[in-house]
Amino acid sequence: MSARASLADRMAEAASSGGRAAGYCWLEHPDGGRYCTRAPGHSDREHIDVYRGRESVTSVAGTAWRE
Repeated sequence: MSARASLADRMAEAASSGGRAAGYCWLEHPDGGRYCTRAPGHSDREHIDVYRGRESVTSVAGTAWRE
């Protein structure tokens, strides 16, 4: 990242780096706002954000999408 990167660019890079450091794949959903929370390196093209997109707090299924 360049020394002149905007604050928004630096914050996006920090969030992405934090998600990967936490042990997540962290690929962003095509519509934005959701990230894959599966382990990195999964071999299928299924991505799941288990924290966002649930119908209720007791639901175990979040947002799922294919790459």
